[in-house]
Amino acid sequence: MTKKNKNHIFREAFDFVIDTCKSCKIKTILVIVVCVIALITGIIVAIRTHDSYSVTNNYGVIDITQNDINSSTFFTRLLSMLLVFALLLGSSYNNYTFVIGIIFLGYRAYLLGLNVCLMIVLYGFSGVIVSFVVAFPCQLLTLFVLGLFFICMSRSFCDFRTFGGCRVPRQKTKVIVSALVCLILLCLLESIMLTIFSAKIIFII
Repeated sequence: MTKKNKNHIFREAFDFVIDTCKSCKIKTILVIVVCVIALITGIIVAIRTHDSYSVTNNYGVIDITQNDINSSTFFTRLLSMLLVFALLLGSSYNNYTFVIGIIFLGYRAYLLGLNVCLMIVLYGFSGVIVSFVVAFPCQLLTLFVLGLFFICMSRSFCDFRTFGGCRVPRQKTKVIVSALVCLILLCLLESIMLTIFSAKIIFII
């Protein structure tokens, strides 16, 4: 594949995403607002209740320095992502089930805020480094990919019900495959970075 063709494919995908967000403006705003509120709520809850958590009570704390744990947590987190992915796919079918998908995205945003904040409280400086260099960016990108996938699939189902034809199924296949590849790469990248930092982390699963 030539560089020109790659640029054309990237541009086409980018235009599709932008066009989808514009055509589903209300849904896009709703997803963003719910996720932001849930993220802030998670941070507030962690700040107010952190005294009830400790490293000794094993609140989701994993020592990533152990190789067998590192590999198992990779597949556990990947399985969790795929489960959320499947739930969002099913929830994007119509406007009634769309609310269910928003709840799942909001819950993941809540866990992101809660767990990252608890890592900082429990581990201090090392928690700050791991949170802001690895956990928060990777999980935020994962949430972004899931949210974008959810909105794109919602539009694809809507287009299929309205217009039918063979273009929409091909469109849905591209969205599904692209989102899956991004999620797998993000999960792999996070695992590699955690191994490099020899981190202890509260996983979002």
